[in-house]
Amino acid sequence: MVPCAEITIGKLTFTAATEINIRKSWKNFTDTATIKLPKAIYYYDENRNLKPVEHIGNFIKVGDKVEIKLGYNRQLFIEFIGYVARSPRIDIPYEILCEDEMWQLKRKEVSVSIQNATVKQIIQAVAPGYELDCIDEIYGDFSMKQTTAVKVFNELQEKAGIYTFFREGRLVCGKIYSDEKVLSKQPVFEYCENIIDHNLQYIYPDEAKIKVYAKSINKKGEAVTYEAGEDGGDIEHWTDRDGLSKEELKKRTDNRFKNLKTRGGYKGTITSFGWPRVEHGQVIQVVDKKYEERNTKNFVDEVEINMSANGGYRRISDIGRTYRDGEFKRIT
Repeated sequence: MVPCAEITIGKLTFTAATEINIRKSWKNFTDTATIKLPKAIYYYDENRNLKPVEHIGNFIKVGDKVEIKLGYNRQLFIEFIGYVARSPRIDIPYEILCEDEMWQLKRKEVSVSIQNATVKQIIQAVAPGYELDCIDEIYGDFSMKQTTAVKVFNELQEKAGIYTFFREGRLVCGKIYSDEKVLSKQPVFEYCENIIDHNLQYIYPDEAKIKVYAKSINKKGEAVTYEAGEDGGDIEHWTDRDGLSKEELKKRTDNRFKNLKTRGGYKGTITSFGWPRVEHGQVIQVVDKKYEERNTKNFVDEVEINMSANGGYRRISDIGRTYRDGEFKRIT
């Protein structure tokens, strides 16, 4: 299969680049792309005459729209949509740094003050106009003045473990693994087949790190929260609907944490070809015919995509927590 690309920056379209690197993850607010272009660049003017680009800064500006399509055998898929985030670096090869829609939310000043707010109300107040996929749970009183939407997202992340990011044009909040619009198809990666390289380590249950953020609304209508587990591992958000007290929520959360600790799985990254395509939040299967007891299904936490003349088209998937069959309903 022959790798191919189509890169649109402003009014310019390229069908090749020295190097392309794309990073997408729920762990970071912003998906990024770095495009490296060779010294000799040509474009078509309004009369369709082919001319050289003498100074890249005259053609590519901060804020220009960017779209990157990659694929094989002229079959292309959109891998990144965003904006030029910084003026092109004039080193050779030219380097263009891009960010997704979060770039816009970093630049606009906002203020929000809501009593007994839900998470959804907070997000809508600071980022209106976007298609929103958000948990609709009580957060409590919330107030931040003369700030940006991204700083509000950071506050939700630090105080309540609620992550916010863009996925395929939608602003997603609090749905790391439970986004119903992520494809249910589970790509299979098998040792000595389509796994080019890996640094996977099998984590046994007693070694697994898990953090559970629990919440319940008590009989007074107040939000009761409790955290159990360890930092640096998998994250789970759990909402109990039974109106529990602090002590009752603690007991149930501790039991839930103990049950989650009984599951092992892989940690690390898998390097594969550009296809099959994988996005963060999707579930993949890791198959080891030699040690079948280690066959697992895992969520993907981060995806790094690389294309270059020497390295070809590669996808690095960072393995997240183990998936339990029937855990969420997904589109097909």
